[in-house]
Amino acid sequence: MRAILRFLFGLRLIFLFVALETIAVVLIIRQNTFHRASFFNSSNAVAGKLYTNVENVRYFFSLRTINDSLAAENSQLRSQLATNHFDQGSTWLLSDSLALNIPRYTYTPAKVINSTIGYRSNYLVLDKGSNAGIEPRMAVVSPNGIVGIVKDVSENFATVISVLNKNARISAKLLSSGTTGTVIWEGSNYRMASLIEIPIHVEVTVGDTVSTSQYSNIFPENIFIGSVKEVQKKEGLSTYQIKIQLGTDYQRLGFVDVVGNKIQAERDSLEGGLIYD
Repeated sequence: MRAILRFLFGLRLIFLFVALETIAVVLIIRQNTFHRASFFNSSNAVAGKLYTNVENVRYFFSLRTINDSLAAENSQLRSQLATNHFDQGSTWLLSDSLALNIPRYTYTPAKVINSTIGYRSNYLVLDKGSNAGIEPRMAVVSPNGIVGIVKDVSENFATVISVLNKNARISAKLLSSGTTGTVIWEGSNYRMASLIEIPIHVEVTVGDTVSTSQYSNIFPENIFIGSVKEVQKKEGLSTYQIKIQLGTDYQRLGFVDVVGNKIQAERDSLEGGLIYD
């Protein structure tokens, strides 16, 4: 204790100097309008900077909550689209007046917790499973376009076959003409896919929009897939060779929506009984 007191006593002149300087500064600020204004402006700037940094830290730690909220809001807005409801002319509705109030598709927000792009058969893993109502063969979409199709589901997780998979075949159409074809991925560029089965008599130009078609029993119609990047005609072939740039960037996927079709099982059951000769 005596050592501390001796140390402080040795600094008495410094303390005295600091005290006198503080008193002098206070007197100058109180007696001089210019210095008083400069002091308060400087202190406000420092305080403002401090508050900004504190708010940035708080914002960083709240990003997850914000993202979850935005994902839920996005799913809700998707479910309210007119194309999400049953056709008003559907004969099996109880009342035509109910047509626009009965959603055909449900949207469940989920977070991508794993994703691959470097294989021939690429998959994603979502943080939602059967406990959230996720089932196999549900569609998965992002704000930028289609993502894939749910394959397997556990209670809290789901695996998704992405469009970047050799087994994925997506029923698609050219929005400009309505001509339908199939989107496949040939395993080279994760941002590019091929649109096949488009006959050469159809007019196709670079930049045309490619979306899901009315024939899909998994994806809602008119969900963006990509845009035409390259069109080629090969001699002896009756269809184009078309390259499209996918709307979804699989290296930057964060949140997605899992889409459930309320009449999918009914259609699957009916089509499963068809016999093709």
